[in-house]
Amino acid sequence: MPESVIAGIPVHFPFEPYEVQRAYMEKVIMCLRDGTNGVLESPTGTGKTLSLLCSSLAWIRTRQSELQQQVLKLQQDQKQQKPGSDLALTMGRTNNWGVPKVIYASRTHSQLNQAMRELKRTAYANMRAVVLGSRDQLCIHGDVMREQGNSNKTNMCKLKVHAKTCTFQLRVESKKEHPDFKGPSIMDIEDLVKVGQKLKMCPYFASKELVKDTDITFMPYNYLLDPKARKANKIELNNTIVILDEAHNIEKICEESASVQIRSSDVAMAMEDITHIMKVFTSEQDTASSDEQKDFTLDDLTLLKEMLIELEKAIDEVLVENKQEGATYPASFMYELLGKANFSYSNCNTIVALLDKLVQYLMVASQQSTMLRKGGSFMVLSDLLLIVFANKEEMMSKVHLSFKVHVEIEESKQSKPAAKAQTGWLAKSNQAAGPGAIKTAKVINFWCFNPGFGMEQLLNTQVRSVILTSGTLAPLKPLIAELAIPVAHYLENPHIVDQSQVYVKIIGTGPDRQQLVSNYKNRDNPKYISSLGQTILNVSRIVPDGLLVFFPSYPMLNQCVDAWQASGLWADITTRKPIFLEPRGKDQFTSTMEEFYQAIRDNKGATFMAVCRGKVSEGLDFADRNGRAVIITGLPFPPLKDPKVILKRRYLEANRTRENQLLSGQEWYSLDATRAVNQAIGRVIRHRNDYGAILLCDARFQDASQVQQLSKWIRGHLGARPQSTPFGPIVRELRQFFKNAEQTMVQPDERIVEAPLQNLLKQEPNESQPLLSQIKKEPGLSGNKFQLASELAVKAEMANSIKTWTPADYASAAGRNSQSQPAPNALDFMSRLNSNVNSIDFNCMSGSETNLVKIHKRERSSPNANESLATQFASKKRYKLVANGSPMSSSSNSSMNTTANSTNDSSVNSSQLKAAPEARADFLREVRSVINADQFRSFGTAMVAYSRGGDESFDMLMLLLLEVLGTPELRYLLLGMRRFLKNEHKSEFDVRIASLC
Repeated sequence: MPESVIAGIPVHFPFEPYEVQRAYMEKVIMCLRDGTNGVLESPTGTGKTLSLLCSSLAWIRTRQSELQQQVLKLQQDQKQQKPGSDLALTMGRTNNWGVPKVIYASRTHSQLNQAMRELKRTAYANMRAVVLGSRDQLCIHGDVMREQGNSNKTNMCKLKVHAKTCTFQLRVESKKEHPDFKGPSIMDIEDLVKVGQKLKMCPYFASKELVKDTDITFMPYNYLLDPKARKANKIELNNTIVILDEAHNIEKICEESASVQIRSSDVAMAMEDITHIMKVFTSEQDTASSDEQKDFTLDDLTLLKEMLIELEKAIDEVLVENKQEGATYPASFMYELLGKANFSYSNCNTIVALLDKLVQYLMVASQQSTMLRKGGSFMVLSDLLLIVFANKEEMMSKVHLSFKVHVEIEESKQSKPAAKAQTGWLAKSNQAAGPGAIKTAKVINFWCFNPGFGMEQLLNTQVRSVILTSGTLAPLKPLIAELAIPVAHYLENPHIVDQSQVYVKIIGTGPDRQQLVSNYKNRDNPKYISSLGQTILNVSRIVPDGLLVFFPSYPMLNQCVDAWQASGLWADITTRKPIFLEPRGKDQFTSTMEEFYQAIRDNKGATFMAVCRGKVSEGLDFADRNGRAVIITGLPFPPLKDPKVILKRRYLEANRTRENQLLSGQEWYSLDATRAVNQAIGRVIRHRNDYGAILLCDARFQDASQVQQLSKWIRGHLGARPQSTPFGPIVRELRQFFKNAEQTMVQPDERIVEAPLQNLLKQEPNESQPLLSQIKKEPGLSGNKFQLASELAVKAEMANSIKTWTPADYASAAGRNSQSQPAPNALDFMSRLNSNVNSIDFNCMSGSETNLVKIHKRERSSPNANESLATQFASKKRYKLVANGSPMSSSSNSSMNTTANSTNDSSVNSSQLKAAPEARADFLREVRSVINADQFRSFGTAMVAYSRGGDESFDMLMLLLLEVLGTPELRYLLLGMRRFLKNEHKSEFDVRIASLC
């Protein structure tokens, strides 16, 4: 690999580094050399991770070489008995003796795995590296993995290790020197699990054995910033280099790691669990030997229960005058509240130790009785004490400035445990309190608004250097001020791509000249929602392959989806590109992303609608064809009336000075939204040869204050005085941009789906799953054929996008014109019902055999290779309807026709012979044409509810279908609905339909 000398250090890079990469690596090396801190921003796609790893490990390797030479020299001096040549004494006197280790932290394990893959393809792949993971990822014990939730798995693991019943953990000591384990220099999650399974030893505990010998250790943020996690993982920070990658959310992470919450229902459940354990102590089955068998006594339980009773009383006495907004108190209020129950600095550690023992006891007891809880309430109480009393008493003045206590009313509907508490504990308590006395369950929040607390803990551990880096950190000065760390080096890199590779525009008005402003007042405006939909439709006709659309929030996304489905715009967009929605459930995320990438590979293109700050905007890679354009539909401001937002703004206003350069409350509020936008924008341009369009569809992006908060490289594309451009010229410019890019840029021969498909569905570091394998291009499309297909697809897109559409055009294409014929690949909201996935892909459903009808596709010749793709897509598929169980023959058709003619009702006869459209957009249009507007609206609502619900939603859907499609003349549509149902409901559907005949 090429070698470059940067800041006096020889760095091996996979290729000749660009100027932005050299500048970045120079800053990293200067931080390590001087033992100082740095804040470095380099846009996504500039090779930030590769530059970070190569520069830091090059410096480590140089220090190792220097150390080795010094040791050899001292050994030679000892042999010659020169003065001052005592090796041990010299090493002890040297402050920075030894080579620092690197700790590389990021937000999720998927991001860490990406970094480790980068490391494997560098000249430093022979350096020792390991990743620290959770039991959820690394444990291979069947009993532990059957537990639900990471906390339960953790407690079950601790129980088995303490009891010495985990054979995998017991083998670690004897197997840790095995060549299969010590051999590979880089051990990621998959490697650890494979070796653990092969050697029958625990990967979780084995990984900790590797840390002491590694040059670089990868771990998620919470392992580093959370004192409890740092202690549990035995992470030593003395003389280490801490790299915090993807640090754009570091302030929030630091604040959250120092914040905690407890509910009235948590206290109630803890009391119930203690009562249960006390009953076991006094039962006949657990007699005199009980105290000897357990790590706690009956007196311990009695004292703890008395303390919880006092805590319950103290919480009940908290005054909340405004039940909607809650009540805010100073930080000292939390210490006073806990003090009333005798919780203090002096007994905190003792009580936490007792709570841990109780959790272990309940884990054992729950194995015999599934009705028992597993000590979750004890863990909540333990976290509360550890965080509240983590701040030393001499720091109380700083705590008072940085923390607030916010008390809210606890609603029982928020969680099942709370509901149980209200029907049991609250009911008994209210009866005991007498007539007219009603206890109100509360939530006590202890919130930190100073991220400097988390960073201060790092700096107090004698860390050598801290490097904060991300693609979106600007503005840097407020970030440095909030974290309160001394920073010697900072950098704002430009992007690595040319101006011709990125098209950035502010779209202030839609095709109908309606202003696009996604503020709170305008979000319910049907004209705005319609104009936004028309904008997306027109853009989807021009942009090839993947189109990303980011909304400010889930409610806004759902509101637009419902409105566009009702108006027909949804079906119009899907005729151009299949639409995929970002699912909120973790289980559906992987399959949705797989289907989106498959649609790109199939040359259909696709639209992905997601939310800023969601899973898609924060971590997924939409390189090359997977993301050719991103539309930002609005500014994702935090909820203005959220108590935490209000208190954060007050904190900044109260503590900002000219010297500390903190942001004002309003500046922070605006910057929080813009940073989320910058992150979403970063999904598209992912490497040097990538290209794409960035469309900011909100007139507020013209404001100078808003523009200044965008990433520096985006501001360069907008110019000195950014203004919104009329929609007509944007259509022409956008079409020309992609035409030029296709002709001048290297088109990718294959697309690699980044491994985070499995991992990124879990944003929390402890919930990742194994990686997917590389997905290459579709077999059969190689070389020129693949490029020709891509060219034809783009030309077809452009050929159909000659004019800017008007509202009349939308009405026509939406099915209100009988001549409008959508493409067979058209998609709509009913695809979310397919295979229980919140995706919208109509191409995965073909005619299938059912016990009602069989639909057979008529054979037709394959289209000519030179034929327009648009013509191919528009060609209609034809089907033949055959009675169930009948072969495809004239006799079967005759039999079917005879049966039909014997029916007295001609309308029934007609409906039996008529087949429902197979294409989903065609089916939706036909349903819309035969029922009234109110019925169709109810139909759409029921379908969406069914896609998100279970058996109850199916029952409601069936009632509606029988009501609106149950007449004889519409029976064919009722039968056609079967293909849109989930597999588990199809047999029930058949039974209900059969009962009507």
